[in-house]
Amino acid sequence: PPRSTLSSSSAASDVYKRQLLFMVSRALENSELKKENEELKQQVRRTDMIVGKSSIINSVRQTIAIVSQTNSRVLILGSSGSGKEALALQFAAQVLSSKMTDLVSNENITFIAPASKDFYQNLFKSKTFETDEYNHWKEFLSNKMYNPFLKKVLSDSNNIPVVTINNLKEKIYFKTNSRKIVVIFNSEALSHGSGESANMLLKVLEEPPSNTTFILVTDYIDKVMPTIKSRCQSVFVPRLTNDSIAQFFAKNNQLSSNFISFITDNNLNALNSLNSFDKEEILDCIKDYFNAIRYKNAESISGFIDRIENLYKSSRNEFDFHISVIGKFIKLISMINQSVGYDIEFEEFEELALIINKKYENMDQLKLIEIIVEFTSSVDGNANLRLSLMNMIINSNKALN
Repeated sequence: PPRSTLSSSSAASDVYKRQLLFMVSRALENSELKKENEELKQQVRRTDMIVGKSSIINSVRQTIAIVSQTNSRVLILGSSGSGKEALALQFAAQVLSSKMTDLVSNENITFIAPASKDFYQNLFKSKTFETDEYNHWKEFLSNKMYNPFLKKVLSDSNNIPVVTINNLKEKIYFKTNSRKIVVIFNSEALSHGSGESANMLLKVLEEPPSNTTFILVTDYIDKVMPTIKSRCQSVFVPRLTNDSIAQFFAKNNQLSSNFISFITDNNLNALNSLNSFDKEEILDCIKDYFNAIRYKNAESISGFIDRIENLYKSSRNEFDFHISVIGKFIKLISMINQSVGYDIEFEEFEELALIINKKYENMDQLKLIEIIVEFTSSVDGNANLRLSLMNMIINSNKALN
């Protein structure tokens, strides 16, 4: 993986450890694995293994020991940002008695994620390690292993093509004494189109090969074929609670747990992005947006467009978070106008909301939020980013005045 991926500060490592603890704890509290309601008290000595002496961790170990001896099929579900993929990878690492970061090169695990048919055909036909498809695939997996709480996608495709299931069948039915793992990210994509991939996988799940564990992950359980759901043991992973947020960011002296919860909706992807923002950067994000939509000057408009475009190119997660911060700020203004109680414990953020609300008395907050949603939808639809930004600014100016 890239050097930037491999190098991480001790702070990032601490964040990873705490995220892992809370994610596993929440999954167990909402599954049949929960044996007793005790506080998770342990230290993580290695970020790629679950360790400790609490009853919760022991329950994980016992379940993994059972699963490793059976042909299990697990469906990990929950809302976006709850830590499902991290749990799936940790689960796979435990079954294979492997470090999570070694999974990329482990021949006993198969990963599947949405991508085009052409991509997978070229990847499977690749005879060397120098093809674009192979390098892209390795980078995708490496990023997941080294930061499993950061949402990464292989491509913009929402389809898992049939060719991937055919290739999977060739691999898992090959006789071996080793335990085999299949991890399918965004498994709802199996049902894309006619659902041929889902039907083909269903036949495999109905008569799974020996020594094979299937781990399916999804944000959208309603899009997963019902017959596939019925063949799997479901594990629901909720988002962090506010109490967990308070412990999670106990060492963060800048932002209160109330504000963190408000601005991220307790979404782990957003929490990761928030780690790179301080108070001033959050406030600047808001000021840049309003300077652009009020047409302060040409530089404020072009500067805002350039910054958002650069964010989109460098990190889709930070781009999404940046836009969501603006939406949350407008929501706060709406709450103020409706006399809805709030306590985010970020005085400068609240003061800025009061100032802007007083200055623009005719502001249509709901319309501004609607325009932001339309903008993100247009970006998801592969529209021209700069043109979409300009349209958002023009429409927002009308809603502001």
